[in-house]
Amino acid sequence: MSDLFQNYDSTVAPVYTKLDISKPIGYNPLAPPRFNYTVYLYYLKLVEVIEPEEKVSVVLEMAEYWYDPRLAWDASSYGDIQMLHMRQDRVWSPTIASFRINEIADFRDQDFRMVCVENTGHVYTSLTLKVSLNCPMNVGRFPYDSQTCVIQFCMPLFFMQHVELFNSIYQGILNKTIWEKMVKFNLIIFLSFNPLKGNSEWDLVNLTNRVELLSYNDGVGDMQLATFEIKIQRNPMYYIYMIVFPSFIINALSIIGVFMRKTDKMSKLNVGLTNIMTMTFILGVMADKIPKTGSIPLLGIYIIINLFIMIFAVGITTILGELQKWAIPKLKAKKSGLNRKLEYILGDPLETICMAVLEFVNLANFFVMIGFWISDSD
Repeated sequence: MSDLFQNYDSTVAPVYTKLDISKPIGYNPLAPPRFNYTVYLYYLKLVEVIEPEEKVSVVLEMAEYWYDPRLAWDASSYGDIQMLHMRQDRVWSPTIASFRINEIADFRDQDFRMVCVENTGHVYTSLTLKVSLNCPMNVGRFPYDSQTCVIQFCMPLFFMQHVELFNSIYQGILNKTIWEKMVKFNLIIFLSFNPLKGNSEWDLVNLTNRVELLSYNDGVGDMQLATFEIKIQRNPMYYIYMIVFPSFIINALSIIGVFMRKTDKMSKLNVGLTNIMTMTFILGVMADKIPKTGSIPLLGIYIIINLFIMIFAVGITTILGELQKWAIPKLKAKKSGLNRKLEYILGDPLETICMAVLEFVNLANFFVMIGFWISDSD
């Protein structure tokens, strides 16, 4: 330690900056390679999804490492010591910044951050972050929707000619025994081919990484972004059991109640209005759950169709009642075979046909809604 830090200054970065930033990368073959900074993601847990605010919160465990040639030593000269652990304030550490992230909280103890220094000059440390980010949501297929959110980090202080940014996903999470242990402790790691739940309503189904280039087309302000893209998919079972299926049953029973032959006009109207108020209330509850976007969600379309089915049912039964009151006395006055048939058709058969048609439309609407769920499951 005495030899290693004899002439070491932790306030100065090991970044070679004697480069002309207006020239392309690598223009000087004699210059040392760009400073490399790498971020490994080895743990991610979905904490919260607030749809009205289009906000997603996740907890990240990341390992970061970089190369500082001033911290290299010949292991054979020091008893074959190849690794040292020390406080992070003893060495220079890069400052990574979030990009397009609302809030970020570092859970590490500021006074006891540790780093691992290898004799090759590579320095390793870890980050535990809670990140809250804006995630624009497309709720057109709600509640069968999936959303893609992007988490990005950058090093805005350095020019691209000085620093090269890398990111990757730690391959150790491919071990299934690790998954099982982490699931027991509610630590959720996920892969695209083996999704694990990270939230009761949402499933984490995919994770990818890439390095993007943010260019301002001026050749100077270009910046690399270490990007992690997560895909989350909603679990629709709650909405199917609590909204879709009950709405279907309520509509089916209400249609029967509206077309019951021996029910007076006021009772039929009460049944219809009660159903309409129920559907309107469900729409209001759903509106509080999703962001105010220009698209109507699939569940909203389903409820609106049920609402119009009941409006049509109330309208048809009202029209039929007035038609029967006006036409049947006139048909009875003219006793003929055709008039008796018309009188019979205007009675129970016509109401039964209308009820059957509306019940079929209600059933078809339900099966279409369930069909989206089945197709997504396949």
